[in-house]
Amino acid sequence: MTRMFMYLDRFHVPNSEDLLDLTEQGHTLYRQTVFEQFKATAREAILGCVRRERDGEEQDRDLLRDSIAVFVELGNKLKKVELQIYKEDFHKALVAQTKQYYKQKSRFWLDQQTCPEYLIQAEKCVQDEEGRLASYIDKYSNDGLMTATRDEILKNHQDELLLTKKSGIDSILERTVGTEAQASREDLSRIYRLYTPVPEGNPKVAEAIKAHVCKLGMGFIEASKAAKDADAHKLITQLIDLHDRFLKIVKVQFQEEAVYHKALKEAFETFINKEYYVSALLARYANDLLKKGSKLSSSTNLENTMDHVVMLYGYIRDKDIFERDYQMYLASRLLQNLSESEQSERSMIGKLKNEAGYHWTSKLEDMFKDIQRSKELMVDFKKKYTDFETELNVSVCTTGAWPEASIQPVKVPSDIGMVSEAFKTYYLSRFSGRKLRYQMNKGKADVQVQFNAKCKKILTCSTYQMLIMLLFNNKKTITFKEMLDLTGIPREELEAAVLSMAHPKIKVMRKAPNTKDISDDHKFQINPGYSNPRAKVSIPTLSIKANKDPNKVDPAIFTLRRHQMDAAIVRIMKARKTLKHPDLVTEVVKQLRGRFTPKPVDIKKRIANL
Repeated sequence: MTRMFMYLDRFHVPNSEDLLDLTEQGHTLYRQTVFEQFKATAREAILGCVRRERDGEEQDRDLLRDSIAVFVELGNKLKKVELQIYKEDFHKALVAQTKQYYKQKSRFWLDQQTCPEYLIQAEKCVQDEEGRLASYIDKYSNDGLMTATRDEILKNHQDELLLTKKSGIDSILERTVGTEAQASREDLSRIYRLYTPVPEGNPKVAEAIKAHVCKLGMGFIEASKAAKDADAHKLITQLIDLHDRFLKIVKVQFQEEAVYHKALKEAFETFINKEYYVSALLARYANDLLKKGSKLSSSTNLENTMDHVVMLYGYIRDKDIFERDYQMYLASRLLQNLSESEQSERSMIGKLKNEAGYHWTSKLEDMFKDIQRSKELMVDFKKKYTDFETELNVSVCTTGAWPEASIQPVKVPSDIGMVSEAFKTYYLSRFSGRKLRYQMNKGKADVQVQFNAKCKKILTCSTYQMLIMLLFNNKKTITFKEMLDLTGIPREELEAAVLSMAHPKIKVMRKAPNTKDISDDHKFQINPGYSNPRAKVSIPTLSIKANKDPNKVDPAIFTLRRHQMDAAIVRIMKARKTLKHPDLVTEVVKQLRGRFTPKPVDIKKRIANL
């Protein structure tokens, strides 16, 4: 028939508006007389087969593919129709049936199954629908069918499934440590695979993870406070382990999706910055990590642990508080030669520089330069001044680079005063125009003590303790009031130095009466019955700041912040000349955000002050 009507199709039909060629006319007649009459029956039969296959009954997929192809091919044969027949007569019904089917099934599964079991069921359903699309359903239905499936199984029940159920996301995350860790990590991978195609699926999961991490972090902090520093480093170790655990989950289970990295970052920033407690403990942890003889540096991978410290430092918003504490600890390590390794110290400063920038770490580098220059000065000084019995080592600290501290004038014995004045003369002769003042509370000394005829020991102690022991060269028994008058050491620090030497575990000195408190009339003397198998004994000093609240901020911090706000305001106004008040406040906050977050009311006060 095609050859019979070829001439008409080629020459007559194109010149007639109301005539169709043979093929299209045949498909039109087929649509009118056959398809329209049986399409509803065929559609219901196909959808019935699909429903039974979803219920687990095996179906002839080749027959289903050929049956659905009728809806597709008929439209393709008719001009200006194309997939319209498939869309209207099959696709809509397929999507509607899918929604209804999974709406009922998901409710049943949700009531009967735990969250992990439901996720396994949901993944199977998604995979089955993708298999049907690959086997016999036209690709046009891909978006509609998969959206309907995911909406009914996953999206509509997301809050109930992950947040409300006892076996939800919190339970899965809790099981990421312990015997069920592998299974729970597989569940998290499944959550990511299932919810990635769902609109706003991952952000909701990320929020749930953020809330869980915040709860764990705050729990660790509250437990640490309740323990009252039973283990000063336990909290930081817990936070490092917590971060490692969830960072690994983000990288592996969530394939480094940005929304999960953001959630982890915001979670740590939230609980770390609620107060200054963590910042203070982190500085102390870093100090003990880099300190000579520390258990931390010997029992851990030092470089890896330093990376973790810097990581937690990065989450601190008010970095100036941590930085001041760190600088104070570093000054103590350098001045008392307590650093485990100069290389480790410089490595740590390099890591902090990468995180915080050059401005603050340049001061730390200047501290190292001062120590190195001081060593060179001492070598030259000892070559020129060789007639002193007392050996002196001085660290010359440049004002501004080191933490500011008030210098307490003390009374120095003549044998110490002579050598210290000689160095002062030597230093000022080399550097004219400079001032040199001794800060006696920062140093340490080796003192040889003859306790009795058979016991002579070298005691390594603080400079204040040295000044106290030198008093006993002239007098066997000295009252506390006499010590105050003869040394000029501030009372609080003198109490700490004396009680350290009279402590029952040390017993370098004897105290009468033997009590923990001190009065002016209490008497002290070198302990003639002292014994120790070691030739050189280290004498610790009781910390007068032992009861310091880690959450309390040093007033010097607020003074420094006022200066920084003043400087920022002046810089901005020099550049802009004129600026509206809200814009100035915004600009000041923007400039200082890397050090701390200033409050608008404080900025307003500084503007008024200027």
